[in-house]
Amino acid sequence: MSQDAITPPPAPSFRRQGNLLLLSGQVGVDESWRPVTGAFQDEARAAFANVRRVLAEAGAQPDQILKVTAYLTDFGNFARYNEVWTEEFPELRPARTTIGAQLVPPFRVELDVVAWLDDTP
Repeated sequence: MSQDAITPPPAPSFRRQGNLLLLSGQVGVDESWRPVTGAFQDEARAAFANVRRVLAEAGAQPDQILKVTAYLTDFGNFARYNEVWTEEFPELRPARTTIGAQLVPPFRVELDVVAWLDDTP
């Protein structure tokens, strides 16, 4: 279930510097910028879907991700985040950091992603 649409932030979805790709923070919104509500895992999956969308827009693939920093509003969701993490990265897993943070409501997770746009990082 989604709420009313929000206004996208005044920032690019990514920034490229040489072969380094930096994604702006990705949250759980659908294609119409409506927050994904319900189970935490649904919101986290939507945030990862947006990561994949931005990577594709930049000409990259998920296996080019070097690092993911996740910001969680409640560490009670840490195990649920790990569940989604292992779905997203079943084999080759990037480096990661998980931080407790206050996010703009209603979001419970935001993903900060760094990727490499070459075959060999």
